[in-house]
Parts: sequence; structure tokens; C-alpha cells
Amino acid sequence: MSRKKRDKDQQRFYLLPGQGGRAHRRKQKFILAWSAIVAFIIAAILATAMYFINRAGMGR
Repeated sequence: MSRKKRDKDQQRFYLLPGQGGRAHRRKQKFILAWSAIVAFIIAAILATAMYFINRAGMGR
């Protein structure tokens, strides 16, 4: 095996589907969108709970 062939073999790597390129960007965009949606829902639930706790006088 020549030296050149060995160097190419060491530098070779493989990407599985979704690890790079357009599919990776689409996956990251999807994760970011759902993270924002979940964060908004949790914030709304906590805000509602805090509102009702303070309104009922339980926070005093």
C-alpha cells in the first residue's frame, strides 16, 4: 500500500443522514422551532399559575 493511499484512508470520514448539509440545517431549524414553542407554553403555564396564586392571596 502506498503512502498516498494510506493518507487518504486516514482522512476519510462518513456522515450519516442528517449530520451535515441541507438535512442538518433542516433538522436544527425544526429543533429550534419546537424548543421555542415548548418554552412559550411553559412560560404561559408558569405565568398563569403565578397570577392565580397572587390573586388568591396565597403568596402573602
